[in-house]
Amino acid sequence: MPIPERRETARRPCRVVCPFELMRPVDRNTVRLAKGVGHAINRSGTGILLLLPEPVHPHQMVEIQAPSEERPQQSAKVVEVCWTRPIPVKGRVKMYLAGTRFLFDLPQAS
Repeated sequence: MPIPERRETARRPCRVVCPFELMRPVDRNTVRLAKGVGHAINRSGTGILLLLPEPVHPHQMVEIQAPSEERPQQSAKVVEVCWTRPIPVKGRVKMYLAGTRFLFDLPQAS
């Protein structure tokens, strides 16, 4: 029996570099801002598959710079992590595959 498709729209290859920012809790009163560069593997109208050097968790919000459907230049977007999976790269080094959904675009700075 075929597995039903969960996505509302088809995924298309993307393969672009995406700078990102996310907050990590340090303790009850402090968070640390983590910045880095990830890779967009594919995208749909509702989400994007990312390969990140930092671990992320379901329901975590991540700000990424990615091209939009309307224009090729990158714009800031906030995505929610839906699922994540560690990918061994070499030795003890891991990358993290994260399926995300778009929440909203951030306004462009003037």
